[in-house]
Amino acid sequence: MTREIIFTDKAPAPGPYSQAIKHNGLVFVSGQTAEDPKTGEPIRGGIAEQTRSVLTNIAAILEAAGSSLERVLKVNIYLSDIKLKPEMNTVYKEFFPQNPPARIAMGGVELDYGLDIEVDVIAIAD
Repeated sequence: MTREIIFTDKAPAPGPYSQAIKHNGLVFVSGQTAEDPKTGEPIRGGIAEQTRSVLTNIAAILEAAGSSLERVLKVNIYLSDIKLKPEMNTVYKEFFPQNPPARIAMGGVELDYGLDIEVDVIAIAD
């Protein structure tokens, strides 16, 4: 059973961690915040823009691992304020329109750069 490190330049470069690890038929994607993959700069837009950025970056990492959003089993969402959940959900539904994965969303979390959302996922690998 091999442990494969996943990296793509279509998502923000990681710090002292891997973008994802592929192991035993699963992909474990590290927490992603709203960052521009080209510049590494945080995206300071509202929660809708940040959510779209995060999920787009996660989709790119999953693709690099031979997976996709359709194969996500579990999503963990961390919000700076739980009051952002309804607007976040509107964008979230665009990425998971049918048969959504299991999920938790929690608020009151202090995130890097003062951003409003961080998301990590577990998905089925190829």
